[in-house]
Amino acid sequence: MDFDPILVKVAGKVIEVWPKVSSRSNRVRLAVKPGPKIILSFPPHGSLASAKAFLKDNLPWLEKVVSRSRTVQTSLIDHLTKFSWLTLDERHLAVEIAPGTRASLKISKEDESVKLIVPEDDPEAGAVRALRRLAETGLRLAVARLSARVGVTVSQVSVRDQTSRWGSCSSSGTLSLNWRLILLPPMLHDHVILHELSHRKHMDHSDRFWNQLAAWDPEWEKHDQALTRRWNVIMDLGRS
Repeated sequence: MDFDPILVKVAGKVIEVWPKVSSRSNRVRLAVKPGPKIILSFPPHGSLASAKAFLKDNLPWLEKVVSRSRTVQTSLIDHLTKFSWLTLDERHLAVEIAPGTRASLKISKEDESVKLIVPEDDPEAGAVRALRRLAETGLRLAVARLSARVGVTVSQVSVRDQTSRWGSCSSSGTLSLNWRLILLPPMLHDHVILHELSHRKHMDHSDRFWNQLAAWDPEWEKHDQALTRRWNVIMDLGRS
């Protein structure tokens, strides 16, 4: 089950705290991950109300930890200059950035590369527009590929600009995916999609869910840890 974020005021700012049922926890926990992303996890036998009470009692601790969190990178151009590649479905493409009059992409099948043309007057906004268009194509192709492989159906794929999630799955079968997934390596890109596809079998994070994900992605724990490490590198890219 996915919960809406809890809004709390910390150090004079309103921040989001994301509740999460964790079958691997036997008590309520607060974790501040890179970004920062704040996770409030509690065991299946617990309640959201008790987790909120725990959060309230631990706001002073949370304020100290959040105040030490380092600022994240927001420049997409700088990121692509340092990490000059992206993922399109199952293809790992080298990226070349070039100035132009309007944002566009030119994909070369011969050398597995993409030229990103960005307007000189506003390269950041242009890069975001171009990559979001690419993500709408690439992520839908990836969902079609992986859903066919694991034998589940998806009613719709929505590519969005989430602030605190890589993706989500609704009970009606709609997958909502963060466009920044194309900035992940293919293995992690596919891991996120397989995680959401596992919710087509189990709309929770029960043992059955994790067993299903393990069947489709045997190294899911390794991939999940790698995904967490990349959170503060990627999640804020392209935000003004």
